[in-house]
Amino acid sequence: MSRVAREEDGFTLVELLLACVLMLVVLGATLTTLNSFQSNAETNARQNDAQDEARRGIDALARDLRNLASPTNETPQAIKRKDGQDLIVQSVADVRPAGSLNKRNTQFVRYCYDDATHQLWRQKLTWTTPTDPAAPPSGTECPATGWESREEVAPDVVNGARPLFVYNSEDPLRVTEIHSNLYIDVNPGKRPKETNISTTVFLRNQNRAPVARFSAVRDGTTIVLNGSDSEDPEERALYYFWYDPAFTGGPADDPSLIGEGIVNVYTPKTFGSHTVYLIVKDQADLSDRAPDQTICVPGGTITCPP
Repeated sequence: MSRVAREEDGFTLVELLLACVLMLVVLGATLTTLNSFQSNAETNARQNDAQDEARRGIDALARDLRNLASPTNETPQAIKRKDGQDLIVQSVADVRPAGSLNKRNTQFVRYCYDDATHQLWRQKLTWTTPTDPAAPPSGTECPATGWESREEVAPDVVNGARPLFVYNSEDPLRVTEIHSNLYIDVNPGKRPKETNISTTVFLRNQNRAPVARFSAVRDGTTIVLNGSDSEDPEERALYYFWYDPAFTGGPADDPSLIGEGIVNVYTPKTFGSHTVYLIVKDQADLSDRAPDQTICVPGGTITCPP
């Protein structure tokens, strides 16, 4: 035993090389894991930062939409362009320049998406004249010329062909809600997956056109017209106008007008079929026409189905 303890042969060269190789393998695996972890952490941090910027951009959009200001009070003309990736509205500016004759302090605001650079832009145009410009700049590129300023409100937007803006009506005058969708991805095609930032804004300052509906019931030789099914989205008073194209005894500028009011009892001067319709108007003179209804009035040699 004492002889073995006194031996100082050590490791052979093969054993030493094998130990070095094993150490390099373990160290390489450790460094690879560490590098992957660090890379993922940096990507996640960039994704979080991009999400935060997108949320701030969505908040700015919501603020502009809630402050819609039509050129004329009660007239829903604040939406100037409504596209899936391009929106222009007339809104109230935060600060009114000194000496400005723009009493309403309104401005044009545009949000557009540049798919080539994955950016959402905000552009604005203000004025100090007493009357509003007839229309905002017409350019469709993003961002476009003719605007006073531009700013990036969200980077790394990867919507592609997916719309950023979804409207609850095809008619700009009837849009009351705008849903916004932003898909954020700082590393497309790789982890982490894209994030969806969305919000829906109700256009509280947007006056909407009324909806005309009515019933027509024959009572002997009279027609009872009732427009109580009509509605105003803001629940304000409506004005009702009844028409029969075959009637010519109305005012000189509206000869087929047979009466006004929510209910009208109409006695035609002739027997047979009569086509009647209703037009309702709100206090801003926005109107809607209900579909025509044909009613048969019996009399003389004319009989009508029951």
